[in-house]
Amino acid sequence: MFTHLQKYGWNSVLESEFQKYLDEKLDLVPGRVISVHRTQYEIMTEDGMIIGEITGNRLKNEDVYSKPVVGDWVVVILGDGDNANIIDDILERRTILERRRAHSDVEVQIMASNIDTAVIVQSLAQDFNTNRLERVLVQLTDTGIKPLIVLNKIDLIDDMTNIHREMQSISNDVPVIYSSFKTTEGLSDIHDFLKPNETIIFIGSSGVGKSSIINTMLDEGIEQKTGTVSNYSGKGKHTTTARRLFLLDNGVIVIDTPGTREFGLTVDDEVLNQNFSIIEELALQCKFRNCNHDKEPGCAIKSALESGKLDQQLLNNYKKLGEETKK
Repeated sequence: MFTHLQKYGWNSVLESEFQKYLDEKLDLVPGRVISVHRTQYEIMTEDGMIIGEITGNRLKNEDVYSKPVVGDWVVVILGDGDNANIIDDILERRTILERRRAHSDVEVQIMASNIDTAVIVQSLAQDFNTNRLERVLVQLTDTGIKPLIVLNKIDLIDDMTNIHREMQSISNDVPVIYSSFKTTEGLSDIHDFLKPNETIIFIGSSGVGKSSIINTMLDEGIEQKTGTVSNYSGKGKHTTTARRLFLLDNGVIVIDTPGTREFGLTVDDEVLNQNFSIIEELALQCKFRNCNHDKEPGCAIKSALESGKLDQQLLNNYKKLGEETKK
């Protein structure tokens, strides 16, 4: 067993899978991709970090799933002399976080792999939006990745009434932590939620405080770079510019990401319906099976809206995301 790699998530399942490669070649080592820079990959191995490249065939392959991403476990052929270290293969991905690229109906981006928990961070000061929260939660459905919502910069909000009301549309099964880097409120709850040897990805817009939260779990001198937030745009300046995996002092494996405001869906209607089960249950009670929930008589959804059982905003979100999954 590779003891150093165990800190980065190596386990007996990966060990068994890697041994199959050794049956054919002996000059191979396993490693985990910690960052990607165009055609070069920083890879953590048992003996430390190395730089690797991919083969020409893999480079030319247009299938995004064929290329290594941050979080991948890879099999590397170590270079001899001036020869580069070559990524020979990618071990089976346990989980994948992907999104549809902005302004595209077909192009998919794999953000990272082998993730246990996705921490979705929003700033209550300038970024709070339940539509975007629901969008990410829908994308996480059936991936095996657990969600945690962190609503940051609570110190800048005087009255939380409207925020709590809007958050009622979010599933009660999803944990929510209200935090402040300035007052330290909620930070210990975030620390307690993240488990050693699990891989956590932080996602959210630029300037919401992702790196600042991560810094509270790092030794002084190795903190992530953070920047001020523009008063004009509300966006962070000089913050994280690339996805990178690193180890926290408490044993948690973290992937920090650049600002991610747009999060296009790649899921289908079935996954969407799992996240809006109350609407699907009501739809089954409609008088007509093909009810459009508009002007038809006997519509259970219209009745639920009138009685207050169903929130109009929740229905609007459902319809909007439904249109996107049909693309």
